Parts: sequence; C-alpha cells; structure tokens
Amino acid sequence: MQTDDRDPNAYYQSKLGVAFYDLFSGAAPPAKGDVDFYAECAREFGDRVLELATGTGRVLWALARAGFEAVGIDASDAMLELARAKASSETPGTRSRVRFLQMDMTSFDLDQSFRLAIVPFRAFQHLTLPDQQRQALRCVHRSLKAGGHFVIDVFDPRLEYCAPGAASPNPERRLKDPRSGHTVVRRVLERVNDPVRQLVTETFRIDELDERGATIASEESSWTLRWSTRQEMRYLFELTGFEVVAEYSDFFRAPPAYGKEQLWVLRKI
Repeated sequence: MQTDDRDPNAYYQSKLGVAFYDLFSGAAPPAKGDVDFYAECAREFGDRVLELATGTGRVLWALARAGFEAVGIDASDAMLELARAKASSETPGTRSRVRFLQMDMTSFDLDQSFRLAIVPFRAFQHLTLPDQQRQALRCVHRSLKAGGHFVIDVFDPRLEYCAPGAASPNPERRLKDPRSGHTVVRRVLERVNDPVRQLVTETFRIDELDERGATIASEESSWTLRWSTRQEMRYLFELTGFEVVAEYSDFFRAPPAYGKEQLWVLRKI
C-alpha cells in the first residue's frame, strides 16, 4: 500500500485525536521528564523560546509558567484552538508571555529572533520528505540569534519494527481521562512500513467509553512518520548550519542508546 495520498498530520485535525492528545502524550514513557528538560535548557540558553509544532501547548504553557517568553507555531488550527483555550486557566502574567501562530514549520518567517528553539515529542518526524526536513532546519537557523541553541527530539528507530509487515510495538493504549472519568482506547488498525522511504503510517481507531463501558464517541484517523538514523540526523544538522553540543537517549541525559530517543542539543554556527 502506498502512503503518498495520506495526510501525514491527519491525526492532528481529528476531533478525538486532538481532544485526547495531552492524555496520550503526557502518559507516553518517551516523554517522561521532557518539560523539565526544556525548562532547564531555557534557563541555560535564553529566556525567549520558539516552539515548533507546539500542538496543544503542553510544553509551551509550562515554560510560560516558569517565567519564559514563548512563541509557539503549528500548522493545525484544531490543536492551536485547544492551546489558546488553556489561557483561561492561566494567570495574566503567564498569558502575557505566550504567543501562538498558525504556521508551517518548513516555511515560517517571524518578526523576532530567539536564543532557543525546540521541537518536542517527535513532531519533526511528521516531515516525510528529506527536503522538508532541510527546509524546516533552515527556518530554525534563520530564526535563531548568533550562537543560539536548538533542541530536537526524535525516536531512534528499532529496525525490527521498520520492516515490511512488522506489527506496531504499541497496538493498543487504554487510559482514563481524569477530567471525565471516561476510558479512552486507541487501537492501531493498520501499520504500513515503507523502509525505502523510511516511512511508517498507522491508522487508528479512538473510542471514548463511559463509566459502564459503553462507546459514546468513536473516530478513525492516521499519521505518517519518517524515521532517521543518528548519523543521518548528524548530516542534516551539518548541512543546515548546526553543530552538536550534546546527544542523549532520554530527558535525564542518559548517553545515546539504540532504540530509545534521539535527543539533540545543537548550536547555530
């Protein structure tokens, strides 16, 4: 099956995908400690932060609460709508430090520059073409001040899950929504691996169940991710004007390890 005709970001416009994005991303083990890590980077590298693919503002609002000015860009109007809605539960001081803009990470151009840019939780991998990856990195480079830093998180591919016909390592996730008490189930209905183009496309079914287990909402959606090896990422950074400052496999600064996270700290050169 070909994946060319699928929107790699369809999941981020789907009603239930957006509504329960924070529930699933916050509970994902690869993201453990990420907000604290990005706050540490902001304290070290600068007080104004640019977040690409800001989504629902899960990371950005936390940075603003910690006292940092933050600008978040995202291509999804549905995700940004949810991010902006969170302002109602924040203090005036926190709200004053936040700015959300609907922009594509491959072509954005801002009216200010930054000492730190971040792209959390594997969002960079929704750029499915190498040219898109280079364009995004060049946009980040242009947006940073001289000597500015860039932090990017992608997964290190486990090759057994990238082969044609390989099943999803997480075929079903079942979590309790603390707001409603409802159970939310996300099942992988189909996984298509394309190792030639280094793409994986997953089709999901999301079900919201009430306290009795009855389905009250259901939706199907999909996403496509491009996986990259560590050496490939190094080449991309070199091509687009960055040097590697540090490389980790999680947000607690563990050394690089196969099959975990590729967490890169870069400097503009």
